[in-house]
Amino acid sequence: MIRIQRQSLLYNVPLIFALIITFVSVLIIERSVMLETGGVFMYPLDDPFIHMEIAKNLATDGTWGINPGEFASASSSLLYTMILAFLFKLFSVQVIIPFIVNCIAAVILLIVADKWLRKQGVEIFARLVILTLTVFFLPLPVMIISGMEHTLQCLFSFLFITTFADWAAGERPVAGKLKIPWSLLIYAFLVTAIRYEGLFLVVVACLILLWRKKIISSFILGAAALLPVVLFGVYSITKGSYFLPNPVFIKSEEFQLSVKGVFNFFSNILINKFTVTKTTGSLPGVPPPGISLLTAQRILILLPLLYLLFRNQLKMAGKYSYIIFIVTLTTVLHLAFASTGWFYRYEAYLVMNACVISFFVLNKYWKELLPDKRLYARLLAGILVFALFFPFVLRSAAAFTKAKQACVNIFEQQYQMAQFLRKYYPGTPIAANDIGAISFFSKAEVIDLWGLGSIDVARSRKKKYWTPEFLDSLVKSKQAGLAIVYDEWFDKRLLEGWTKVATWQISDNVITGGDTVSFYSIDSADARQLRKDVAAFQSLLPAKVKSVYTIPEAD
Repeated sequence: MIRIQRQSLLYNVPLIFALIITFVSVLIIERSVMLETGGVFMYPLDDPFIHMEIAKNLATDGTWGINPGEFASASSSLLYTMILAFLFKLFSVQVIIPFIVNCIAAVILLIVADKWLRKQGVEIFARLVILTLTVFFLPLPVMIISGMEHTLQCLFSFLFITTFADWAAGERPVAGKLKIPWSLLIYAFLVTAIRYEGLFLVVVACLILLWRKKIISSFILGAAALLPVVLFGVYSITKGSYFLPNPVFIKSEEFQLSVKGVFNFFSNILINKFTVTKTTGSLPGVPPPGISLLTAQRILILLPLLYLLFRNQLKMAGKYSYIIFIVTLTTVLHLAFASTGWFYRYEAYLVMNACVISFFVLNKYWKELLPDKRLYARLLAGILVFALFFPFVLRSAAAFTKAKQACVNIFEQQYQMAQFLRKYYPGTPIAANDIGAISFFSKAEVIDLWGLGSIDVARSRKKKYWTPEFLDSLVKSKQAGLAIVYDEWFDKRLLEGWTKVATWQISDNVITGGDTVSFYSIDSADARQLRKDVAAFQSLLPAKVKSVYTIPEAD
């Protein structure tokens, strides 16, 4: 009996070790953050607070938006917001709940990945290596502390891809008239409901089914994935908004139906998305390119190369070929029509699935590719593998390195803005462009000048009248008392019409849209009072935040 228990424990060592390194890493990061924030729990992004504010309003008064009673589709993750709303309703509104959800999702993700590796007959040591590398290349601890939906996206995408591959390869027989596994339909629904990019995965799977002349199955699978999109789209239209959430069409590339427009659209994809990695010059509100983009581009080299090297072996095990094909083509679609970056999360589901299948195939077949056991041959092979995965290493190192500072940035900027508004302007309409923390922690009515959380602004961007004159008119019609914005995000003509009172500047910025936020009084008559309030709050600011006043102190 003792021997059996020891064998069972040994068999589970890879999973246990992966869980330990994941949560030890999380603990180290969180401890270092709280030492800087005075014990205040903080996320490394403003976006989790957008989810939480919508979830809070959804739980309390049924409103999908950042302001009670005002619909605004500010989130492209339908399921995650609903999960938070349910938990807020059940346990009350707690800032730590997204973190807990991500911890649970991470545990399930590792269990599912380990179970799949076991099913493929991977030995203990190899499982240990694969799970460990996946944890650090994702990187899973950083996804957990982000408080966003991407850990669940990794889980659902992995379940969808592996389930589809098993079924398509004939390893998952289906009984009944449907001829497609119910579990696959559920995963198709979930992978789209958690993020709209899940449609890329399902589109590729549907194309495979059409190629295999399984037309009905293809349409059923596609319908399951489109169901959450259609349901929310219809609901959104009934609320006077658009079919797609505001972030989807605001952040998407514009397509002009002309010869020049088509040429510019595809040249941008081929040059800026597939080949070039610029590190400067990104537009305000757009994720900056860099190592995240390079890593996604490297997937398009790594997986096809992997298939070519082991094509004979992979042809005999078709399900692995399906996984490689789905992840590769999904990466193509993601690079063409979506973003990478913003704290290494948008491409995380691609990185996770690419890592698991790559490490698995290398472990399973590398001996057949490299029969030469001489040291120099193995050394050269190791150098080649390292070179291929080097962008993954850099991306992971950057994520771990910046995790603490990103949390501190949000604490020193967005959190302090929210505390200021909560103290001096509760219930007062305010204009801003970073809306998460100030919406969640204060009771202010927020006018989102960027358009994610305000349908009037989103409509103006869609219909091309997003002008200084329109924004000024909107802010004044809403009787906003002040604006807190990044100056570089907006036309000077808009800002010159208001009275600039003060600025707050943070140091070592790695995540926010700007290191300096400016306080504007919409009505010049209120400028002195705003300056007085900002000055009174200064003693509560972290020591590293630099305050500068642009109008003299009142006599």
